[in-house]
Amino acid sequence: MTKYVEDTYAKIAQAYADEFFSDTSDLPSINQLVEKLEAGAKVLDIGSGPGQFAKFLNDKGFAVEGIDNSDEMLSIAKAKVPDVTFTKMDMRSLSFPDSCFDGVLAAYAIIHIPTDELDGVFAEMKRVLKPDGYILFIVQQGEADQVLDEPLVKGEKIFVNFFNTERLNALLAEAGFEIINQDIKTQPSEDLSSEVIYTLAAHAKPTKAFTDVVDAMAHTPPISNEELKRRKA
Repeated sequence: MTKYVEDTYAKIAQAYADEFFSDTSDLPSINQLVEKLEAGAKVLDIGSGPGQFAKFLNDKGFAVEGIDNSDEMLSIAKAKVPDVTFTKMDMRSLSFPDSCFDGVLAAYAIIHIPTDELDGVFAEMKRVLKPDGYILFIVQQGEADQVLDEPLVKGEKIFVNFFNTERLNALLAEAGFEIINQDIKTQPSEDLSSEVIYTLAAHAKPTKAFTDVVDAMAHTPPISNEELKRRKA
């Protein structure tokens, strides 16, 4: 991540927690992920910040793990939500085995990843998500790859990568995700962008052409040794 993410969050962590830990405006949209998961499902909160969403998911009865790259945010989250495990981890290189989470929440997380690094991040998210799992992306609407004034602490800058639905959907499709539901809500806020895109996605299903090929291969009789010898002759 750029210096305008890690360095800035080190300075604004407490102000961010004070501003957003008790903010419930995103919870109705996070419920669409909740409704897709079985009781006790294992959920990864990527970019967990001060832990407000991890707490919400934990209170719903899920087995939640939170990761963040900010030491300051992790300290706050561990103090506020002691029942959840929070770990320092870069979302570009997740230290989890394949297919180990039923659900993934990436709330205001990929907005701090430069566009040219998103494909690797999406690949990691897809890798740790179970084949029948669901992932919820929460991003803000706006321009890509820019450095703006940080509203929480005067004089600080923050790198942000905002999206529109067309661009986001193209990136997710390229990464192998299928969009289940998407909506845009306006959040009354003095934050960097008040337009928020909520996108519930899952592993993309194989195309019919692909499944037809696999099915045909499965029903093709094996080539005999005699036939192999004939073809090599």
